[in-house]
Amino acid sequence: MRAVAIAAALALLVTGFAVAARVRHLQDHARSAQIGLAQVDSALEGGLDRMGRMLQNQDEIVALHATVLTLQHDLDAMEHLARPFLAISRHMGWVPWVGGDLKAAPGLLELARQTSEMLASLLDGLVPVLERLNQEGPGLRILGPAVTEDILNGQPHLHVARSAFEQASQARLEIDETALSPRLAEMVARYDRYTPSIALALDSLELLPSLLGALGPKNYLVLAQNSDELRATGGFISGVGRLRVDRGQIIDVTFQDSYTVDNLAKSHPVAPDPLRQYMKAGMLVLRDANWWPDFPSSARMVVDLYKQDTGYPVDGVVAVDVVALELLIAVLGPIEVPGYPDPVSTGNLHAKLMQYWQAPILVAPGEATDWWSHRKDLAADLLVALLQKAMDQLSSEDLVTLAKSLATALTQHHIQVYVDDPAAEALLHRAKWDGALRAAAGDYLMVVDSNVGFNKVNPNIEQTIDYEVVLDVSGLAVSNLTLTYHHKVDRPTPACIHEPRYGDSYLDLMERCYWDYLRIYLPAGSELVSLAGSDSAPIVYSEAGCTVIGTAFLLETGQSRTVSLMYRRPIGTSQGGYTLLVQKQPGTTPLPLRIGVELPSGSGAVVTKPDSIITVEGRAVWQGALAQDIEIEVEW
Repeated sequence: MRAVAIAAALALLVTGFAVAARVRHLQDHARSAQIGLAQVDSALEGGLDRMGRMLQNQDEIVALHATVLTLQHDLDAMEHLARPFLAISRHMGWVPWVGGDLKAAPGLLELARQTSEMLASLLDGLVPVLERLNQEGPGLRILGPAVTEDILNGQPHLHVARSAFEQASQARLEIDETALSPRLAEMVARYDRYTPSIALALDSLELLPSLLGALGPKNYLVLAQNSDELRATGGFISGVGRLRVDRGQIIDVTFQDSYTVDNLAKSHPVAPDPLRQYMKAGMLVLRDANWWPDFPSSARMVVDLYKQDTGYPVDGVVAVDVVALELLIAVLGPIEVPGYPDPVSTGNLHAKLMQYWQAPILVAPGEATDWWSHRKDLAADLLVALLQKAMDQLSSEDLVTLAKSLATALTQHHIQVYVDDPAAEALLHRAKWDGALRAAAGDYLMVVDSNVGFNKVNPNIEQTIDYEVVLDVSGLAVSNLTLTYHHKVDRPTPACIHEPRYGDSYLDLMERCYWDYLRIYLPAGSELVSLAGSDSAPIVYSEAGCTVIGTAFLLETGQSRTVSLMYRRPIGTSQGGYTLLVQKQPGTTPLPLRIGVELPSGSGAVVTKPDSIITVEGRAVWQGALAQDIEIEVEW
């Protein structure tokens, strides 16, 4: 009996030592993993700036890859050592103070393991690309084909990364972050913030080779939109470029005046009613095909008309405005344009476009003056010069700066992209780069102004948006929208003549009266109560899942006008929450915007997003500039 007791004691002692050793090893790997997680977190938080440093210092690439591999080893070891404890930790949510952490431990460890697997595989696929960017000479002519091939060859690693990311996402769904300790809850919140960017990166890398012509040449249209003559998607389509891309390289570029695209021998669709009424447009031609603010809808119309009128196939459409050009020139410029005496910079872009619109440089010496055919030559020549400089001189450091500028232009809707491919279209929509009207679960507003006056007056129009919504306990919302417009040109106009006339100069086109066809996009089911301040009776219809109110007005030089709109709709505030999405019209400068929300009577404590919302006595107010889409949330 005594021998049995001694043996049992020895067994317990050995087990205790084994458990202690296991716990000690577990703690060692946990400390190492914590260091690795902090280093990875720092790299992810650095974004494109960190990538720029990695391109300049290859040692950073190697160090990050090594950190991720060490982290992966530590997490795998932790899972092995903790396996006996993980089986029971799921049932320990009752433990005071740390019960939530214990219950979530298996899910947290799986989330960390799969995320590290995803990062390791992602780097396995991207390290050759980053090394190529670090080593190759400047210019997309060299970089484009090589990087496209590297991304294509890295697809097996990227597929593993996607699988790991999907498993990490599944593990995240099983974690109740509200029951976690503050430290762990913050770590999970940081993961949640990175998730959309990681998903976008994985999607982009999977689709990029095809979009760059790795599997066959692609043809893209570039729409030059002149926001001086504002239209729904950013401006009047002044010119159309066609790019042919093959294996990451632009192999052909053509640019033409939008008027010269039309083949009037072909049958064209009937123009939308406002274009027929205010611009006497009997048919819809390409230069007016961006009438719909939902850019994919307008882009599809552009593609159909271009293919019909020219016979060329089109795989996608990119729309750019003058602000987008300024952002590109800031990275690549100043731009020497062959045939022009002075370089084009961000500071003189608009002035140069006006100068050579009025007095174009002709194609050949001695050519007879043909102003109309050459008034847009600089825009075409500048586009070619920009692409040429990118092809021949763009460095890897400039590539990162260019990526940041493109991201800004896409976020602010100065660039919009449509691709005739369902997967690519879905990716662009998730990234909010497609210029689409976005379905909103709550309240929604988009103000769309279209210049229908045959002029370039929009730079001289100041505009503000004021939106007030009153919520009641029954879930009904009554909204008041006030739009103010002021024509900055204080020189009186003898008469507002509504006709297609070029006049003496571009400046003359900018100083005329403003004919605006105004559309207000609201949530489906909105009921118009009143409209004041416009010159035409409102037209109410449905489009792209929205209720649309259309009207028109004339604004003379030096004058101001206020358009006021009241509408109501059930908005479902019974759950104690209100959300609003305000979409920015492409081609516009940041417009002053004020949003006021009067909460239902008896509302308690208020939580808002963004933090800049001010709440006072049952009212929430946000004020700023509509530089990009804004979403607000109010909970009580």
